[in-house]
Amino acid sequence: MQAGCKKVEITPPVGAPIGGNVREDNYSRGVHDSLFANILYLNDGEKQILFIGMDVVAVPGFLVKRMKTRIELECGIGANQITIFATHTHSGPDIMECFKDDFHPIIIKYLDELVEKVVSGVTSCIEHKWTAEIGVGKGFEESVAFNRRIFMKDGSLKMNFEPINLHKVDKPAGPIDPDLFVLSVRDEQQNIQSLLVNYTLHSAILVGKDWLLSRDFIHKLTVKLESVIDENLVVLFANGASGNINHININEPNQSRGFEEADRVGEILADKVLEVIRSINYSSFHQINVLSKQVQLPRREITSEMAEEAKMILDQVNWKVPSLLDGVPKEGYAKEIIALSKIKEDYIETELQVIQIGDHAITCLPGEFFVEQGLTIKTNDHFKETMVFGLANDCVGYVPTENAFVEGGYEIKTARSSQLLPIAGQMVVDEILCMLKEVKKVNAV
Repeated sequence: MQAGCKKVEITPPVGAPIGGNVREDNYSRGVHDSLFANILYLNDGEKQILFIGMDVVAVPGFLVKRMKTRIELECGIGANQITIFATHTHSGPDIMECFKDDFHPIIIKYLDELVEKVVSGVTSCIEHKWTAEIGVGKGFEESVAFNRRIFMKDGSLKMNFEPINLHKVDKPAGPIDPDLFVLSVRDEQQNIQSLLVNYTLHSAILVGKDWLLSRDFIHKLTVKLESVIDENLVVLFANGASGNINHININEPNQSRGFEEADRVGEILADKVLEVIRSINYSSFHQINVLSKQVQLPRREITSEMAEEAKMILDQVNWKVPSLLDGVPKEGYAKEIIALSKIKEDYIETELQVIQIGDHAITCLPGEFFVEQGLTIKTNDHFKETMVFGLANDCVGYVPTENAFVEGGYEIKTARSSQLLPIAGQMVVDEILCMLKEVKKVNAV
C-alpha cells in the first residue's frame, strides 16, 4: 500500500461572504482559525483513490467538475477515483449556489485560486507518497448530536433551534447516528501520518459567530489530535447524513453557540478518535475498488402561481430579505422560488460513489441527506462496516425522507437548497445499495 497526505490552507480573504446562513451582513471580518483542504491518496498497487476534504459549507457540482478535470489531466487520476467532500462548516466562504443572485467578486476570484491550490496540493501529495499501513476502527459518541426535528404533544413538528416549550415536547422525530469511524494511515515506522474521521453532525455551532471564519468544531478536533499525535498530522473530517442532525440539546437552555461550545464538541470527538485508534489493527494490504455512477434526480415543479405569489411577497418588502441566525425567512424562500422558476430541466444530474477499502465500504452522497437514509445504507450486509459521507462530489441540497414531507419542517421548504421530489432520497438509497452489491460481486469474481 502506498499513501500520501497533504494539508493546504484555503482561508479566503477577510471580506468574503460567509455561507451557511441568510444574513445581509454576512461579510467576514476576521479569521478565528484557518480553513484547509486536507488530502489523502491511497494506492494498493492496482487501484487508487484520492480523498479531498475541504472546510467549506458545500462543494457545488461545477466546482467538483473543475477540480476533477484538472486533477485527472495533471495527475493521471481518473475523475471517478476522486472523492471531494465538504466538512460543512457554516463559518466558511459562501460558495453555494443558493440564497443569492450571483457569486460575490471576492468569491469568484477565490474559487479560481482554490482550484489551483488544491491541484498543487494533490500533485505534491502524490509525489511524496510512501509505503503505508492502514487500519479502520469504530466507536460511538451519543452526547453531542441531536435530531433537530421535534414532535410536540399536539402532533405538530418544531425545529430544535426554534423557541420550544419543553412541557409540550413529545419526542425527537427521528434517531441520530452515533457511529464514529476512523481510517488511520501510518508509515513504515508506525507513525500515524493521516486520519480520516467520519461522524454525523452539522458543523453549524458557530454559524458565522462574530463574522469570523472558522472550521467550527473541526478546528478543536484537529488541534487536539495534532497535539497528541503529531503537529504535521493530516486530519480529514467527513460528515455523514447530517441533514437533520445538529448539536442543540433542547434540555440545555443555556447551551451556547460560540467558540467555547465548538471547542467542547471538538474535544469530545477528538478524545473518542484517540480511543478508537488504540484498538485499530493495521495491515499493508487493503484492496481498493471504486464505483461511480451518474443519476438523474427529479425536481419539484414550480408553477406560475407559486412564482406569482413569491413575487407578491417580495414586492411588499421591496425585495429586501431580513437576516436570520438559523433557518430562512419567507422572503428568502420567495427569491428562491423565482430562481427555480427559471430552470427548465426537470431533474438534477449528479454523482453517486461507492468505495471499497478492504472489508469496509464508503458511500458518497451528493447532498444533505437525512440520518434515516444513512442508517438504512449502513444496514447492508455486503461489507463488515459501511461509512456514509454526505455533501460529497456535489451538493443537490437537502434530501429529506418521504415522511418528512408529511411532517413538515425547515428542510422540506422549496428552494435551490431543497428542490427534489420526495421520492429522490429513496431513489438514491436504492441505487447505493445496488452499487454496494455490485462492488462486492466484483470482489467475489
